[in-house]
Amino acid sequence: MRTNKRKREPNYVVVKENGVFVARCPDLGLASQGATEQEAIENLEEALAMYFEDLPGPADG
Repeated sequence: MRTNKRKREPNYVVVKENGVFVARCPDLGLASQGATEQEAIENLEEALAMYFEDLPGPADG
């Protein structure tokens, strides 16, 4: 039996609000901002990495 181990990337949206770009991941309730769209995305990716880093793994129970 084979299992699909394809990694699923969270969806996100980027909008400009009050002069800054806001990147939101509605699936996880995370958001970040930046002076540019790219900066907002990079900041969100960092927040996502920290979010997933804090999740317990299989060995953690």
